Amino acid sequence: MNILKRLFAKEDEKTIKTIKNEDDTLSVAENNEEITLKINNIVYSRLNKKSLYTGSYWDYFAPLPMLYPHPKIAMIGLGGGTILYQLTHLYKKINIDAIEINTSMVELSKFFLREKLKNVNIITEDGSKYIKRIKDGYDILILDAYERDHIPDVFLKEKFIEDAFNALKDDGVMAINYALNLSALVYLDRYTAKLKKLFNVYTINNPFTSGNMIILCSKKFDRDQLLQKISANFKETGESRSVMIGYRDMSPA
Repeated sequence: MNILKRLFAKEDEKTIKTIKNEDDTLSVAENNEEITLKINNIVYSRLNKKSLYTGSYWDYFAPLPMLYPHPKIAMIGLGGGTILYQLTHLYKKINIDAIEINTSMVELSKFFLREKLKNVNIITEDGSKYIKRIKDGYDILILDAYERDHIPDVFLKEKFIEDAFNALKDDGVMAINYALNLSALVYLDRYTAKLKKLFNVYTINNPFTSGNMIILCSKKFDRDQLLQKISANFKETGESRSVMIGYRDMSPA
């Protein structure tokens, strides 16, 4: 979700599908360059028609599967499926469970993605309740759950952090999309303090215009180990260079 940049329809943009709920209008639209999923005209998911990379925060999850030979991944918060699309097209030997509570979002993802992704299982459930049941199940947990412009409170509580820790394998990592609105900035230090009780915690500041940072929480690896594994295996191209710059600038929270 991009909370700073409100995108209005371009001349060549057409709406593919719209769902209106009590408070929100959700839609999938496309133009010559991209496909977007919007809620109340704010972009939550984007696919670049010419590249796997979007130039925004979604790209910063792409290197994480390089930490493991055959990563098993859970993602809370589906959106349209940008991250799923990127990961399944970059890697063949991964398995992803995507947990999404909003049935309208699950329905729109079919129009956004336009293809059935291999090795992806979409689970319609409250992500906090799902993770509570899992023990040592995942290498990677991605948290990208939002209500409007904020992470639901349940995911900020110590109970969820403990459940996430237990759901990960001994060397697992959790990566969080943290939107930098005013209230989130005020709460950031308190949130990272909770995370640091169990994890090694680092922040990755991706492009400022995205209005997001990635909080990377590791059960075992320190900064140098994370960077060494990713740098050794992740293919750095012109499109992914900014992502690797972000990881090389990764700092303790």
